[in-house]
Amino acid sequence: MKTKNIYVILWFILIIFFTILLAKFFLQSGNISPIIEESSLNVTVNGSNMEILNAKDIYTVTESRSFKKGDNVIVSFVLPTDNYEFPTLLLSTQFVGYTVSIDDTIIYQKRIDKALDGDFLPRDICLITIPYSAYKGKELVLNMTVSQSDIKTIMNTPFFGNFDDLVRNYTRTKAVSVFLGTFMCMFGVIFLLISLFFAAKINGLSGQVRSSILCVCGGAWILTSQRLNLVFMTNNEIPAFYEYLSLYASLPIIMLLYCTICHRLHKKASVTSIIAVSLIELSFVICHLTRIRYLNMFSRPFAIMYIICLIGYMTSSFYYLRRRKASTYDKVQIAGLNTLISSLIIASVLSILDKNGARIFNNAISIIMGIGGIMFVASRIMTLMVSLHNADPMKKREMALSSLAYIDSLTGLPNRTSCDQETMKLDDNNLDYLIMSLDLNGLKEVNDSRGHSAGDELLRNFADVLNICFPDPCFKGRTGGDEFIVLLNEIPNEGYIESHIAHMNKLLEDKGKDTGFDHSVAYGYCYRHEMPQEAHSHEVYMKADERMYALKRKQHEQKKMLKESVQL
Repeated sequence: MKTKNIYVILWFILIIFFTILLAKFFLQSGNISPIIEESSLNVTVNGSNMEILNAKDIYTVTESRSFKKGDNVIVSFVLPTDNYEFPTLLLSTQFVGYTVSIDDTIIYQKRIDKALDGDFLPRDICLITIPYSAYKGKELVLNMTVSQSDIKTIMNTPFFGNFDDLVRNYTRTKAVSVFLGTFMCMFGVIFLLISLFFAAKINGLSGQVRSSILCVCGGAWILTSQRLNLVFMTNNEIPAFYEYLSLYASLPIIMLLYCTICHRLHKKASVTSIIAVSLIELSFVICHLTRIRYLNMFSRPFAIMYIICLIGYMTSSFYYLRRRKASTYDKVQIAGLNTLISSLIIASVLSILDKNGARIFNNAISIIMGIGGIMFVASRIMTLMVSLHNADPMKKREMALSSLAYIDSLTGLPNRTSCDQETMKLDDNNLDYLIMSLDLNGLKEVNDSRGHSAGDELLRNFADVLNICFPDPCFKGRTGGDEFIVLLNEIPNEGYIESHIAHMNKLLEDKGKDTGFDHSVAYGYCYRHEMPQEAHSHEVYMKADERMYALKRKQHEQKKMLKESVQL
């Protein structure tokens, strides 16, 4: 890992935290009117005596110190007498349906029928507009019906103020979560696209894809667990589904990612543990869908399972690093994943400590997970940089190996394998083409008389002449020894090949004068249209080869007659 890459990552983390602080600073604006926290509530449960409690202690009124399905809870408090331009109530409830009324007049109601049917009613945050002309000093009554048993916290402290002030204050308290959740979701998508774009260059594509999905799941959980849909003005129950879906999907993905990095996917124990966790989560979902037990009741068992699995896999990763000589690439991946796991373990412990389900640590959990997520993101960027940095040398090695397989090392022309492939491609269409077979005449004599170095020079000289006389789109190749081939798929005219052959012979003659040894060549060519309609390229080549050998015999006879005449 180069030092400059580490500096890039450190700057990246610094910019992220600076952006968070900047966002917090710009959101620190004053309110038009004071926001009132209604911490003292008049509470009546199932018609029992009224008591003054705060929202988180309402369950203490019940005999079993928890609510049962169908319990009726009435909460009331007196509205302020101050003037508010847009009087609004910020109300956070869970597992209840309710009506809001002033002077026995219902001004808002939500999920009453679902509560009576015992449906799953997760946390819901609403901005309830209060009639401007009928709120000063009057009593607001919240009548709630509990939808399921064994629940302790059904509402958080309500806030009263101007609409804009409440939204601004809520956004300010969730600013870090908004940023971290949005950042992780966006990074996951962008990182996935980058990984797929560079799929041919980088190593460990499956790990990159799983990391992208994990980032999206983490970001989605942060955004949905904080019910940040309120910021975007869409009040619905869909975020609760995504909250549990992203949380349940994250554990198997983390386990798969660990197994990928530590090369344990082939281990039966690893595969069994992933399948077992997935089946347990599936059983939770089935219980929820069949209304045997809703997902919120599995929060603590799931958190305990989460901690056990993560500690086990973290320990396994340390064991892997000690036993094997892990690469820098793997070390960076494991360090980033272990940082994320540490934050998830802390978050799970805080979730277990929240015994009343009041989500008192919810914001802290989101921030801790977000910080761990940023460190994980930094490690993924670092590993991507390492992969891309190593991609060019690997590509060059692959190209070198490829050239050994398809290029003749002496002449630089395509070798026999490449020539055979190009010849077979000629049958892919019905166009006319030409195949020319060539054979050097003096290679054996030069090797015997002047050595193989001179023979190699002869072959290189002939390859240079072929490249000059038969430029692209002609294909030139060495089929072996002193044999060569020229393919032409687009023939301008009938005299095209003769003019190039004449040019070749002239250059070879000049080469012979310069070097002092024979550079002559025997050749033969055949057009596709000269052969029967059903003939293949191999048959065309054989015909060209036949004509080449006929010319070679003729040249040999002429050379023999010339030698005899000189002797006479």
